[in-house]
Amino acid sequence: MDVRDSEVPARFQAPLPDLSRGEENAWTSEHPPLSFVTDALCAGDPDMGERLVASVDRAVASGTSASEVVRAYANLFYDCGMGRCAWARGVVLDAKRSATAREVVWFGLARCQEPEVEALFEEQEAPAFAYVSYLDRRRWRDFRSSTPVPFSPRLERAASEVVRREKEAPFLINARMAAMLLGETDSPRAAEALLKLHAGAAEASLRDDLAAAMYRQSHPKARALFQSLCAQGREPLCERGELSRPEVPTDPREQFRQELLSPGEFAPREDVPRAERIELLASRASALSGKDWHAVRCLEALATLSREKAVEVAKAWDSRTLPEEMRDTVRALTRFPASGALGAYLDGLGLRAVPGRLIAEESALTAEEVLLYRGRALVFDVETGQFPNEHDSLLRELAALAPGALSGVLFEEVPPMFEEEQAGTGSYRLIAWGGGKRYEVKAQSYGDWYDLEAVLTFLNALARARGSDVRWISLATTDQVAHVVAGPSQALSSLLDSGLVRTGDSDEARGEGREFEEKVLQQLQQEGATLAE
Repeated sequence: MDVRDSEVPARFQAPLPDLSRGEENAWTSEHPPLSFVTDALCAGDPDMGERLVASVDRAVASGTSASEVVRAYANLFYDCGMGRCAWARGVVLDAKRSATAREVVWFGLARCQEPEVEALFEEQEAPAFAYVSYLDRRRWRDFRSSTPVPFSPRLERAASEVVRREKEAPFLINARMAAMLLGETDSPRAAEALLKLHAGAAEASLRDDLAAAMYRQSHPKARALFQSLCAQGREPLCERGELSRPEVPTDPREQFRQELLSPGEFAPREDVPRAERIELLASRASALSGKDWHAVRCLEALATLSREKAVEVAKAWDSRTLPEEMRDTVRALTRFPASGALGAYLDGLGLRAVPGRLIAEESALTAEEVLLYRGRALVFDVETGQFPNEHDSLLRELAALAPGALSGVLFEEVPPMFEEEQAGTGSYRLIAWGGGKRYEVKAQSYGDWYDLEAVLTFLNALARARGSDVRWISLATTDQVAHVVAGPSQALSSLLDSGLVRTGDSDEARGEGREFEEKVLQQLQQEGATLAE
């Protein structure tokens, strides 16, 4: 690691550019790095938020329409996870702020899970695009499975508006997303709204998206439109067996038995007596005996209703026949049968929740899941699908797992030239500034894959250089999704010794992902050769 005396470059404190001119023309070497800006906004940094508002107001003053400004600036929030939301909440409630700035900042609230924010979205009639973004994130709040949001007149209004105004939508917000939110409720009102939108849609692609959103609807006309769409052979939902069901059962018990409702969706259904839900989940989990992931999902859902019953089922499973990655759930349940016992154990190791982090870990069963809820772990795909890879964003996310260890440190990535990347001869420079020092290491260029080993080595070297005993470790994985945990070195050693988590190679996820890609490529080549013959 190269270390030298250096102050933070002035560009990190510079104003933001006018994004309504197009991102490719906006960011220059005089401005803060784009990834630095988006990460600060996602974290709820008030200073960066004020720079955002000032830039929005300048863009509006230049004559750009409000809808164009909102579309350009809302994209800064599209990849946000959870962050601090107090500043954004204050802006949307401040009548002295411009209407355009407030609408942009609504997107910064879309990923928040604070009760005050949830109430705000319902009480303040949030802008349609931001509201749909919020509901879509809420739908995927549980990282194990999606949970349809309940039908409401507000959802109907917002989804319908997004469908009608799709061409004005910010990145990743579209008519299909809005229609799916509405269609998954299987409400008669939802079916009527979708049918009305379908009848008024001028473009065939939009009509197809609306018909696809009717896949769960029991309304006869809605089912007919979905079946007609499937007959065209282009809709992925049809491959999931939706077409083979001439009618969707209305009883949630039957929906669960047919696996039309996931265990996570079935467990909170208040239209089924709690005792019945417990019995059905326990029966299903016991019958499968942990032979596949569905059994584990049933066990996890059962634990949210009756931990005692879940422990009873888990003890009956033969852990020796379980795949290693499934044993974590059984091991945690049987070793810590009492609710809160696992959390107390992790507290004792010094792996408490990150300050300011909302703790809602009641549904977490494994040690890693508890640490995820506490903000001490991060799960992410090591394939970025882009160039450059933005190792600096990953460094900031991982540094946030151990606040205080690297406080005040700023990160930047300098990617190889595109020509070097294409030739496979370039490398990344990872830079950190802090305490009057500049630190730099190289990271390998693996195409659109992170060099996770370089990232973790850099973080651990920085922590040592700053006198911190915090360390970052990679856990075992079976695919291209990496699992990283951070905490005091002794706490991590004790956690590994406990057997509740398993350490892994930093390059394991990338290796698994690339191996899978090669197998798919070989299969496609073989199929192509067969077709050619």
